Amino acid sequence: MKWTTTILFVFAGVAFGIVSAEVIPIHDCGSKAGTITQIDVTPCSTIPCPFKRNTNVSVTITFTANQEITEAVTSVHGIIAGVPVPFPLPDPNACHFMTCPIASGATGLYKNAIFVQQVYPKITLLVKYELVASDSTDAVCFTVPATIVD
Repeated sequence: MKWTTTILFVFAGVAFGIVSAEVIPIHDCGSKAGTITQIDVTPCSTIPCPFKRNTNVSVTITFTANQEITEAVTSVHGIIAGVPVPFPLPDPNACHFMTCPIASGATGLYKNAIFVQQVYPKITLLVKYELVASDSTDAVCFTVPATIVD
């Protein structure tokens, strides 16, 4: 079943002075062990989200666990021409970016940042972001269109 949730985007000014939010549609791509309640991808003010090379993209996911989650792995892919290309992560252990275990019915809060390397080509792609539970079930799975820019 397709459904859309919202992403809230926050742009912080130099001294935390400027804050604005935009609602951007994303696609849940099969969350089973969790239900997404909020996703924040920063920076992202338009679709496709502009991911600037040599900077970090922050991802914050709030979700409700549909089952106990004792362990999870972060998996990120760029889908280019329908082909998923894995995005290398220095630490794929999702529990280093959220508190584990998460009891069924409890709220999980995942916060991570991914560095967009200078060597990445300037391309438009679909980013697939997953938190995979220890039983290989997607706790959280969403996609968002993005473009790599200078």
